[in-house]
Parts: sequence; C-alpha cells; structure tokens
Amino acid sequence: MGEFIGYILDALFALMMLRMLYGALKHFLAPRQAHPGARASAAKQPTGDTGSKMVRDPECGMFVSTELSHRLRRGGETLHFCSEDCLEKYRRHAA
Repeated sequence: MGEFIGYILDALFALMMLRMLYGALKHFLAPRQAHPGARASAAKQPTGDTGSKMVRDPECGMFVSTELSHRLRRGGETLHFCSEDCLEKYRRHAA
C-alpha cells in the first residue's frame, strides 16, 4: 500500500512539473505583439530642427534634411545626399 501511494505522489509531482514547463513554453512561444504606438511612430517621416523633411541618403543610408542636402536630379526625382563624397560615390556607381 505504501508503494502505491509513492507512485501516486510521483505521478502528481510529474504532472505539476509538466504543467510548469508548459506554462513557461507557452510564454516563450507565444507570438509577440508590437507596442500599440510602435507602428504609428515607425511610419512617420523624421523631420529636421527647422521642420524640413528628412530623407535617407541612397549611398550611406544617413538621414539628411532636404534643405541642407546635396541634390541630384535623376529621372524626374530628386535624390538627396549628406555630403559631396556620397554624391560622387553614387555617381561613380550609377555610371
């Protein structure tokens, strides 16, 4: 009879451990939800101190103000560069 009670206690202990493990795995495997404001803020374009629009330099990826950028007209659109060096690198790669 004592051996039977030991088996029952072992089984209960194993079930409790499985339940804890399932709870931990459920927490880690659950799909993560983005912060409610994250999508809205990511969609906004950054602006400079003067309120000008900020655009990404196609050569180095840096954000640059449209008012202060080095510009290149190409195919009906204006490309903005952070420096003369980036503009020249772009011209060399595009040629």
